[in-house]
Amino acid sequence: MAKCLYEQKIEAYHDGELDADGRAQVESHLAQCAACAAHLNQMQAMSQLLASREQPRLSQISRYRLQRRVDAVMEQGLLRFAWMMSGIAATVLLIGSAWLMRVDDTTQAAAPAEAPPWVSVSLSNSRDPVVREAATPAEQWYLADASGNDAIEANQ
Repeated sequence: MAKCLYEQKIEAYHDGELDADGRAQVESHLAQCAACAAHLNQMQAMSQLLASREQPRLSQISRYRLQRRVDAVMEQGLLRFAWMMSGIAATVLLIGSAWLMRVDDTTQAAAPAEAPPWVSVSLSNSRDPVVREAATPAEQWYLADASGNDAIEANQ
């Protein structure tokens, strides 16, 4: 068929996609254009040939094999996703652990070089509970609490 302006409309006419006015225009054109009429006859013959053929059907075993293959492909995708998420989680865990170790190192470096006063009280007076000499108020409080007496008031 030579390039006719009605070529697309003839295909739409064959498929039943035109309204009443469009169908009337195409039918009047088909009466005048032998090439378009031949093209329409060719499309109708092809449609009839395809409609008369028996549609191929899958056997039950073929459908079962196809379903197993589809399930296997879907499972592989799910496993790939699970491995990817596990890798991301492991990476986050490693980076977080390294960061926490680094944070712990910086806090230890900033720790005071000298121990708090109550540590020296427990070390200096831990063997002799009778000793009542305390140099700092924290030591006095500790000794008073350990002996049950009111050592703070006695020293004041």
